[in-house]
Amino acid sequence: MSTLLPRAAALGLLGALLAPAPQSAWSQSASGSSSQSTIGDLARRKVTVHRDTAPSANASKAMENYRHFLELQNTDPKLRAEALRRLGDLNLDAGEMERLEKEVTAVDLQGAEAIKLYSTLLKAYPDYPRNDQVLYQLARAYETTGQPAQALGTLDRIVQRYPQSPQLDEVQFRRGELLFSDKRYADAERAYAAVIGRGASSLFYQQSLYKRGWSLFKQSLTTESLPSFGGVLDQELGTGARGRVKALESLKRADRELVEDTLRVMSITFSYNDGAASLEQYVQKVGERPYSWMLYSRLGDLYVDKQRYQDAASVYRAYVARDPYSDQAPDLAMAAIEAYTKGGFSQLVLDGKHEFVERYNFDSPYWKTRGRADHPREVQELKTNLKDVATYFHASAQKSKRIPDFQEAARWYRDYLKSFPEDPDSAATNYLLAEALFESHQFGDAAAEYERSAYGYPRNDKSATAAYAALASYQKGEEGLSGAEKEAWHKRATDSGVKFAQTFPEHPDSAGVLTRAAEEIFAAGDRPRAISVSESILARQPPVDLAKQRIAWTIIAQSHFDQGEYDKAEPAFLQARALAGKDDKLRTDLTERLAASVYKEGEAKQKAGDAGGAVEDFLRVARVAPESKARVNAQYDAATGLLTLKQWDRAIGVLEDFRRQFPQHQLQPEVTRKLAVAYTEASRPGEAAAEFERIAANPAETHAVQREALMQSADLYAKAGNSARAMSMLEKFVGTNPTPVGDAEEARQRLADYAAQRGDATGRDRWYQEIIRVDGEAGSQRTERTHYLAAKAQLALAQPARDAFRAVRLTAPLKKSLVVKRDALERAMDGYKRAAGYQVAEVTTAANYETAELYGTLAKDIMASERPAKLKGDALEEYNSLLEEQVFPFEEEAIKAHELNAARAKDGVYDEWVRKSFEALARLKPARYGKTELTQDVVTSLE
Repeated sequence: MSTLLPRAAALGLLGALLAPAPQSAWSQSASGSSSQSTIGDLARRKVTVHRDTAPSANASKAMENYRHFLELQNTDPKLRAEALRRLGDLNLDAGEMERLEKEVTAVDLQGAEAIKLYSTLLKAYPDYPRNDQVLYQLARAYETTGQPAQALGTLDRIVQRYPQSPQLDEVQFRRGELLFSDKRYADAERAYAAVIGRGASSLFYQQSLYKRGWSLFKQSLTTESLPSFGGVLDQELGTGARGRVKALESLKRADRELVEDTLRVMSITFSYNDGAASLEQYVQKVGERPYSWMLYSRLGDLYVDKQRYQDAASVYRAYVARDPYSDQAPDLAMAAIEAYTKGGFSQLVLDGKHEFVERYNFDSPYWKTRGRADHPREVQELKTNLKDVATYFHASAQKSKRIPDFQEAARWYRDYLKSFPEDPDSAATNYLLAEALFESHQFGDAAAEYERSAYGYPRNDKSATAAYAALASYQKGEEGLSGAEKEAWHKRATDSGVKFAQTFPEHPDSAGVLTRAAEEIFAAGDRPRAISVSESILARQPPVDLAKQRIAWTIIAQSHFDQGEYDKAEPAFLQARALAGKDDKLRTDLTERLAASVYKEGEAKQKAGDAGGAVEDFLRVARVAPESKARVNAQYDAATGLLTLKQWDRAIGVLEDFRRQFPQHQLQPEVTRKLAVAYTEASRPGEAAAEFERIAANPAETHAVQREALMQSADLYAKAGNSARAMSMLEKFVGTNPTPVGDAEEARQRLADYAAQRGDATGRDRWYQEIIRVDGEAGSQRTERTHYLAAKAQLALAQPARDAFRAVRLTAPLKKSLVVKRDALERAMDGYKRAAGYQVAEVTTAANYETAELYGTLAKDIMASERPAKLKGDALEEYNSLLEEQVFPFEEEAIKAHELNAARAKDGVYDEWVRKSFEALARLKPARYGKTELTQDVVTSLE
């Protein structure tokens, strides 16, 4: 039972009897305006007292004065009644103050004195207007003196006799308190209800609500107690459905504890009546309150205390479901998760976290009107739950190996990163996202997230691992691609490899990745970048191993080569080859590329007009790569260049070396040709002839080339003075080239000439006969030239007969020797006749001249013939005259032949033989063909 706090009243002197009486101590304490009191247990309210000062000396004096006044006789009854009341009040207050100060529980003697005074007053003055107050004070005095039954009876008298007393609400409240202390809960409940019935304006309204609730609760009318308890909360915390609830911390201590106790007893009540369901019904019945969440929170807390964790979570979740976006909903959702955690319900914990992040992610309605900075706890909880949900699904996926599970994990990792992009854990989470994507075979997304983990956050212990994992993602993702898509994908992978290697050079796989990237960039055709990346490989410290250096140098070299930068390719290939070790196949390949670079340098110079520089580069191929395939073309082109530069001797040396080095090469025929030219131009005809002979002997050559080569060889052998070889070439020519007839006849003519030069008359005549024969059989192929050569051959063949004729000496007997001479003449004449028959002017004039000379020679030889030894004198004279007669016809024939020749001058023919005929005629017929006349005749004929 609670006790009311007295407050010392200053009493005036006797004259103050007529002043208004002070309010009673009970009234003052019940108003709640005194010192703060606290609520302890659920059934009894404890009081904290702030002590007033002891009764003043004036109060004691007043009490003494009142006593003196009452001792007087024949005083005014009204004043006596008032004096009794005042003295009683002063005694009651003084006794109570003394008891409190001394902290004793002994019976208050002054209270007993007050009882006497009040009783005297009531008995002596039954109609005293303020007897309701006197009764109230009397009840108070009974209580202070330990007589609760008398106190209750006195209060009952007030209720019965003074139903309109202004203190009736306090009277009923005191009755309730006494009844409650006496465990008469039904009567107490009615007393409290009477106070409540007077309305909220009563100073005892809230306390009556609270105690009425407890009165019902004590009667096991728990459900019926809820409206009263709810009324207390309405008074303390407000009733607006969406109003702002008062923070408990802002309440006075007594009020705060009152609220806490009320919430607790209501929680107990709900727990006795279906828990969350009864709470839902209650809220539905009374309507939403700003403190409704407290009801759910305290009931859940009660269940947690009792280790009823699922029931607790159900209560918390019931509120969240009822008002999911209120300020307190996230806290209760968190409380539900905590309850499941304490209960060990791991799946329910996960479900709760899952539900939390679905409901309170930053895209949810909850955050539309709220800022993150104002709700750090909710933000942290969202962060924690997002991470936990993602981690759970990832772990589950790693057990199940199901792609959908990995995809679900990736979804939650993405939500986490979207919600907390700047969080210190974001880098690690991003890495886990990439892992989940990789395991769900989303290799493109995995690669992107691995790269973001590696390069999108400050360097951490996962950066290099993530960057390397991106490469694995690209590799896996490429397996199912083709065409342009695969090409684009591969480029991304290569770029990622370069970035990895350049960002994490300390990684053990860095150099290998960069080397592969360089190879792939090269394969993709990006030569400048391939060079750049390869140079970065070579620039590494410490240096990469020799194999990687070789690859880098090879890429640099080949890239420069492909870009036409052959002067840069050459030294790079040299470096690569030096690093090739004992790998013959590799060295051979690099040697070939080196040779090609040097060769291309030569080609470039050649194209630029630097023929000399080109030659030197071509020759350098043999020095830097003597075993290379390119050496063949390089050496050949060097020779060609030297020929162009007319450096014949150098060209010859290069070509001869080519012949020695590559005897079976297909260019050997060309080498022979070039040597033939070089020897010719170097004035080395014999060697040139031999090369042309090679050409002619090559069965691979066309017949036309062979013909020409034979003729060239013959000419050059002739020029070198090697007539035997020249004749051999001409004989081959004639033997293999019967046509064209003209060329063959020319060769025969030359063969005849060579035979003549060598004194081989037989051979000469044989070739003349061949010339004549072939011309005679040439038919339509006969030409003026073949006709001419045949005529000349025929003329030449007549010469031996002529010489034989001239060799026959006319001896005695003349007749006999003359027969021989005449036969020789006929043979010679026949030859010249055949020659003239060709009607070739030059040959004809020669034949005519020789014919005339035959006649003239015959005449001369007859005249000079041996005379018979027996002839002397006249006989001899007669014999001589006879000879002259015999000679005259021959002389005439000679003149005719010469005149025939001379006559050709009129036709414009005046060659050696015509001239000689004129000379002969001048001797034979000087009168007609003298010098002057001859000149005139010639001139005339020329006209």
